[in-house]
Amino acid sequence: MESFRYKDVLVEWDETQLVLGNSRFRRTMLLTDGFPRTISLRDAQGREFADAEKIGADCHFIGINRPGYKEARYEWRSITVRAEEDPAFDSPHVLVEMIFAEPVQDVVFRREFFVYPDLAAHAVRNHLTSAVMPNCYWTFRSELRGEGNRSRFPAEHLESCVDSLRPASGLRPVESVEFAGRTDYTDDLVLPHALSEGDGCCRGNLLRVEDEGGAGLLWVQEAPPSAERRDLEEYDFRFAAGEVFSCCWGVPPGEIRAGREFSGYRNAVLLYHNAAERAAGLRDYLQRRFPMREEEQTVMVNPWGCGRFPTLTGEAFLLREMTAAAECGADHYQVDDSWQEGGSLGELLQRNRHIKRDFWGVSQERLGGTFARLTAAAEAAGIQLALWVAPNGNQEYRDWREFADLLLEYHRRDGFSMFKIDGVMIRTLEAEENLEALLRSVRRESGGAVYFNLDTTNGQRPGYFRLLEYGNIFLENRYAGVVPLIGYHPEKTLRSFWQLAHYLRAQSLQIEIPAPEDINPELYKRIGYDRADVYPFEYWAAIALFGCPLVWMAPSEVHPETRSVLRRMFQLRRQHRKGLFHSRIFPVGTLPDGSAIAGFYADSGYLVAFREAGCVTATAELSGDFVVPAWKRAKLLAGSGSVSSDATGFQVELPQAASYAFFQLLP
Repeated sequence: MESFRYKDVLVEWDETQLVLGNSRFRRTMLLTDGFPRTISLRDAQGREFADAEKIGADCHFIGINRPGYKEARYEWRSITVRAEEDPAFDSPHVLVEMIFAEPVQDVVFRREFFVYPDLAAHAVRNHLTSAVMPNCYWTFRSELRGEGNRSRFPAEHLESCVDSLRPASGLRPVESVEFAGRTDYTDDLVLPHALSEGDGCCRGNLLRVEDEGGAGLLWVQEAPPSAERRDLEEYDFRFAAGEVFSCCWGVPPGEIRAGREFSGYRNAVLLYHNAAERAAGLRDYLQRRFPMREEEQTVMVNPWGCGRFPTLTGEAFLLREMTAAAECGADHYQVDDSWQEGGSLGELLQRNRHIKRDFWGVSQERLGGTFARLTAAAEAAGIQLALWVAPNGNQEYRDWREFADLLLEYHRRDGFSMFKIDGVMIRTLEAEENLEALLRSVRRESGGAVYFNLDTTNGQRPGYFRLLEYGNIFLENRYAGVVPLIGYHPEKTLRSFWQLAHYLRAQSLQIEIPAPEDINPELYKRIGYDRADVYPFEYWAAIALFGCPLVWMAPSEVHPETRSVLRRMFQLRRQHRKGLFHSRIFPVGTLPDGSAIAGFYADSGYLVAFREAGCVTATAELSGDFVVPAWKRAKLLAGSGSVSSDATGFQVELPQAASYAFFQLLP
């Protein structure tokens, strides 16, 4: 048997089996039938999480005959192993590559495993090369969908499975978690689905499979939100006859072309023994999988939030904005839609214009055709520049190389280091591949200096677990003054951030802070909320402290006191940014609903708690899925209140409604 070691990772293989893992887990797959079939998944203590009686291959593709179906016989070809010690936009890991094939269809599967040192998790990704088209119908007409398709083909032939296991006895699916994209249309961004015993299917990026004691497996699909996907199947996970199938490659069957390799989405599997291990393990995996640098958790000003940026845009205005952004204590100022010669985003999304390179020149009318004076003003103010752009989705990003060169030009000549990517539509695999090529090329060719803000507010977009190696998440458009839209309120922003922080790295989310000067009373009448300023503006800013604060206003248009509050909060955050960044962040307390006490705990020793305006009690216990730290004293950094703790959580007292307290917990 051959073997490979890297740090605590060990891989062993021969023609009969493959064993991979590290000091935290070991996964064993049989290869004797020509394909991988997992018969064991154990933790470091030898506890078994998988049943050896699994049937069939661990992966398959829709419409490609799987082993045994119509006499299909697969053959194992090769296994290669190497250490990726300095991967681009990933963390060091061992890459295990397995190839197996079926000669009748002339199909080749290349299956990759990503094993990170000292992490109770690993990821898989599949690639397919096929000489034939998948053998099934693909259509949205009812006659050939659903039962019309299944009248000829069994259900498992009509899905693309990324990974599958037969969980050990006592483990069963208990919950999936679905996420909403297109945040312009909903405040319900997290959609948990409780699962019952028996066979079935569900939607979501996450699936928990647990025993009664809370130990189990967590699947993570690095894919767009369920409603944004292109896959033919209408579910993301299926469980049948004791097996769990994680589906959705992201490759529709009709896009297969002979002789070309097609690559699916990554899936990860995490092992854990309790809720705290699950929560910590998920954050650790996401941190390894999508590494960020501390300077990328930036404070950004984006003036679009004022609701009238296109009417303000001009050189004199933007020069004033540089000074005002510096007064706020921001790191970046992002020039949004209207800087470009060709007009607005509506030219792309509404008029469906065929956009060419000259569209993205600097406006002669508004900016004199150059960013030079803006660049000089930003440098003088100590502000870094960021830019809004919208690559050409109505061309499936086929001009991605030209667009990448455009962004690199603005980066090298004018100093733009962050680009907000808007207007995204990944309606086809080609579009998604081209978009990733754009993001990857710009990051690589800038030496990693360029970082992206990936807008998830509208369109068919990557969402919360896809392409985050290239940037963070621009989460939502929430305005204090634009009446037709959903509208900003501190309670809604806290609720969305708190819910998402259960499953995402808080550091990857841009959290908006609009201006109280922009409040329009008509908006709050329409959405049925008290005016946002029932909460002090400092409270609005505090909500964003543990994420990436997004100053969603034109700072030169607000009162000096508003800028002063932001500056005070961001100076405080800058003093503690290292600790907040290098931590796992957990939501604590109860679901924010206007009458709760809730907050966030960073396990480097920080706690922020919010008492909502409708909360009638001054005290609460803030518990969550984390190990309560040992600490001796708390330093109140901002707000008002006090904190103590016991074995289950933190006890906080916030004397005033609509208030917050930010603590550092010291040994």
